[in-house]
Amino acid sequence: MLGRAPAPPVARGRRLAWLTWRRAALALTLLVLLPAAGLGALQLLWGDTLRVQEIRVDGVEVTHPLAVAAAAGVEGDSLLWLDEAEVARRIEELPTVREARVSREWPRALTVAVVEEQGWGYWQRGDVRSVIDADGRVLTHGRLPAPGAVTIFEITPPSGPDGALRPDPDTVRLVDRLLAGSTFQHLRVRPQAFVFDPERGLTVAIEGGPDALFGDSHDYDFKIAAWGALLDRIERDQLEVTEIDLRFGRRMVLR
Repeated sequence: MLGRAPAPPVARGRRLAWLTWRRAALALTLLVLLPAAGLGALQLLWGDTLRVQEIRVDGVEVTHPLAVAAAAGVEGDSLLWLDEAEVARRIEELPTVREARVSREWPRALTVAVVEEQGWGYWQRGDVRSVIDADGRVLTHGRLPAPGAVTIFEITPPSGPDGALRPDPDTVRLVDRLLAGSTFQHLRVRPQAFVFDPERGLTVAIEGGPDALFGDSHDYDFKIAAWGALLDRIERDQLEVTEIDLRFGRRMVLR
């Protein structure tokens, strides 16, 4: 029968020598590579390769970038162990910062996106006037409102023993909603002033009258519709009205 010739025998001594040499080479390679890999891993974990050396700050207008970097307190920290939420919390303690978002920029940088406190308008009682945000909070730090921003006038005595202003958040949000849409254009009226009284709520003073007494933001859509219907009736019937009271649902009052 035809077939392959058997392999020539290998001497046992030569084979053992070959295996011994291979094992020795492998052991030597491992002895060289494993410490090097370990040193490399230690360098990444505890060395300067991944440590924060640059902080990039975006979105600041009134907040100094150096103040943000100082509040972050991460210079020299490793990006591997960085707690982004904790860093953001520390930055948000700055009086001018409303929100901060922190992200890693490998291998050595950190980016901080800042949302600053933004003034919406003013709350005034007598000669005392303060900047407020869209939630009705008094702002002592932050960006000023846009030129021509609205002022809400409070006509009551001081609302606290210290005489400090305490804006009504619901009234602020109500005025913001009135101004944000096309309500006044649709009703063909021009607001002259926004007046707040804790006992009556919000009154919108209208140029040429009649004023609209809203109270609060409850049943907003119904109040707007009723206001428009009453304005049409006043014009049609030539009624002399100085105020439309919209606080009591379907029981509207003309004064």
